[in-house]
Amino acid sequence: MVVATGGDRLATELTPPLASTTTVNNYHTEQIGRVEATKDLTPTQLDDLLSEVKPYLDHETTKQWDANVNGILVRLITNSEHQMDFWMDNWWPGPNDDTILPHGFIYSIKDVPDKEPHAYYCPQRQTAVFINTEYYGQCKSWALGLAAQALERDFNTHSIHGACAEIDGQGIVLVAPTGTGKTTQVNKLFQHPKGRIIGDDWIYIKHPEDPDSDAPLTVTQPERSLYVRTENAEEEDWLRPIFENCKLENVPEDPNTCHHDDDEDCQINDHGTDFCLWGFGNSRAIIPREAMLGPDKVADQAPLNLVVLLRRDEDAPAEVWLDADEAVEVLQEGRYQIRPGAGPKEAWGTYDNEPWYNPYLLKPDHDAQAEFFRREVENSACVLLNTAPEGETIQRTYKRILNALEKA
Repeated sequence: MVVATGGDRLATELTPPLASTTTVNNYHTEQIGRVEATKDLTPTQLDDLLSEVKPYLDHETTKQWDANVNGILVRLITNSEHQMDFWMDNWWPGPNDDTILPHGFIYSIKDVPDKEPHAYYCPQRQTAVFINTEYYGQCKSWALGLAAQALERDFNTHSIHGACAEIDGQGIVLVAPTGTGKTTQVNKLFQHPKGRIIGDDWIYIKHPEDPDSDAPLTVTQPERSLYVRTENAEEEDWLRPIFENCKLENVPEDPNTCHHDDDEDCQINDHGTDFCLWGFGNSRAIIPREAMLGPDKVADQAPLNLVVLLRRDEDAPAEVWLDADEAVEVLQEGRYQIRPGAGPKEAWGTYDNEPWYNPYLLKPDHDAQAEFFRREVENSACVLLNTAPEGETIQRTYKRILNALEKA
């Protein structure tokens, strides 16, 4: 087995050039989204599964690398070069010390014969196993969910599927299901003259041990690189050369594989390139935060001043201010519209429920989630914005967020 150590990769090595190109570093995974999952494996079942599939981790192609996920060490062991490549770009490295053991493990094993693609998790052993799937998004999200279990239980730290930006020293947290515009809005916020990005997908809020403490809450994030939907480049042209020079996943390179209603929208036909960044709703780029607009536009933490919930619902008002109980009710229900890339194609446009807008939690404690969110809204302000109504443009939603920050 090849062991890749943290010192092998430096953040400065990850910053791509910004010149546009007509070819891309693009990897196509056979599974282009999350596979079916079993999240309640017993230790005995885990041992039986590993004894069956670990023989396919041959010495020549298997690597392992420890990620530092907000102080929780998660070790990936895989024979997928693609997943290890994205994994090492995504996270800060764990200590290069064999005497320090990881808190959890992820095995990702491809080329297992006669096995359907599937993901397994054993909560007692904090171990995940991916079989015959190289899609990085599920691997990354389960690493976050695995770390969240330890952070919530042992360190009073709330893990949120959300984004955070800071404007002139004030922190804005956006919590939303996939496809409602969370990344689009955080991109606009950190482009503000006084704006900086903290993270675009996952954030942490450490709560004081004393529940009566009036200490301010601080937002942090675990990732050194962002795993970003490349479809954002269709509306934000400045992202195109950045994405084109990053490592990509599942960007269509044939107009016949684009998910457009007509050829006019396809970047391959429209711009003469060999790929279409917005041809598939779940194609991704892995990009260092500082590569977006430079290191001065990046921050590692921010105070919590405003919580923004986003939704898409044609029948709901565009803006509603919520108190703590109302916010918890909305979040616990987690009603959302399934967007392209977030579920099977036949379900796109329908509604489902995702408590806390967080599909990453592997073993959710709903009472703890409710209490965390209640304290956070009590310590800040909360507004629910709807991006679906006619006339509610990206710019209009952005202005609503800025106005809400002034009120907060």
